[in-house]
Amino acid sequence: MSFRKSIGNMYSWTTHTWNVIKGKCPHDCSYCYMKRFPQGEMRFDEKELKRDLGTGNFIFVGSSIDMFAEKVPGEWIAAVLGRCYQYPENKYL
Repeated sequence: MSFRKSIGNMYSWTTHTWNVIKGKCPHDCSYCYMKRFPQGEMRFDEKELKRDLGTGNFIFVGSSIDMFAEKVPGEWIAAVLGRCYQYPENKYL
């Protein structure tokens, strides 16, 4: 299962984006670019944890939400970080 290549965004030095936590960001910032897209309730996408993160990538984790927001459950954060730990040859933002 492949994941989204990072193309044409303000973080040109990242190779991919990876969003396990999805939905409306709890901060609801007025300037957020994600407001242009339909947003449901914040949710944890289990199937994203099964993605092969490859090697030698620079991955922007949580590019569409603040995964460290107060309302994000700690077990969600731990699961995402645990998956990153399984791929130490990548760099993560």
